[in-house]
Amino acid sequence: MKKLDVASGQIIEDYVHGYATAEQERLLRQAEHWRDELILAGTTLYPGTRLLEVGCGVGAVLGILGVAFPGIILAGVDIEARQLEAARAHLTRLGLEADLRQADALELPFPDASFDHVWMMWFLEHLPDPVAALREARRVLAPGGTLTAIEVDYNTIWASPSSQALKALFVTVAQAMEAAARSDAGTRLPEWLVEAGFTSVDPGEIRLAYADEDLTRQVPYVAAVVESTLPTLTETSRASEPQLKAGFAELRALPITPDAALGWVVHKAKAVR
Repeated sequence: MKKLDVASGQIIEDYVHGYATAEQERLLRQAEHWRDELILAGTTLYPGTRLLEVGCGVGAVLGILGVAFPGIILAGVDIEARQLEAARAHLTRLGLEADLRQADALELPFPDASFDHVWMMWFLEHLPDPVAALREARRVLAPGGTLTAIEVDYNTIWASPSSQALKALFVTVAQAMEAAARSDAGTRLPEWLVEAGFTSVDPGEIRLAYADEDLTRQVPYVAAVVESTLPTLTETSRASEPQLKAGFAELRALPITPDAALGWVVHKAKAVR
C-alpha cells in the first residue's frame, strides 16, 4: 500500500507488488482467477445496492461484481492515481460506471451511511493499522449494511511433497509480507472486525487444497504472486539466493510431480455494521 504524505501531497512508495503496467495486468488476471471460487461464491448483491470497494486498484473486482450483479451502484477508492486511471479504462470497456476517487482508506471522502456494502480484497494485508481502516469502512456503511473482506494467511502455505527449498521460499514470502505490513491478515481478520465494531462476524475460513488438474491451474498463479514480490524477497530473505531459486523451480514443477498438492488458508469474512 502506498501512503499519502498529507503535508507534502507526495505519494510514498511501499506497495509490495509495485505499480508497473505488468502488475496492473496481473491484478486483472488475478481477479478473473478468483471470480467463481472466491469473489462470486457466497456473494449476493441486489439491484440498487450501493457498493464501495476500498483499495479498488485497477477495478478488477468492481468489474466482476458489476457484470455479475446488474443494477448495483459502484464506487471505489485507491490511494494511487495510476491504478484509478487503469480502473476507469477497464470499467469503461465493460460498459460500467463507477464513482472512483483517490483517497486514503483512513479518510474516506464520503458522508456517514453512504453505502450498503463495503468490499475489501487482498487489501488489509498492506495496512499498518487495519482496524482503523475497518472502523472508517463501518462509518460509511448504512445501519444494517454489510462488509466483505478477503485475506490470506501467508504463513499457512504448504506443498506436498515438501523440501527445505520450498519451505524456505514460503517462509520468505511470509517474511516479505510481514515487512510490508501483515503476513497473517486472514487469520487476524475476524478479531479485527470485532475490534472495529462490526457484529455478526462470519470468519469465512476456507482451507484451499489443490491437486491434479486444479494444481496445474493454481501453480502459475501462485508463482506469479511470489514473483511479483521478488524485489522484496531478495531484500528480506534469510535464505540464500540459490535456495530461493531452487524453491521457485520446485514450485513450478509441482504439476508434474507425482502425488503433489498445494494449499493455504484464506478467509472470506462477512460482517454487519
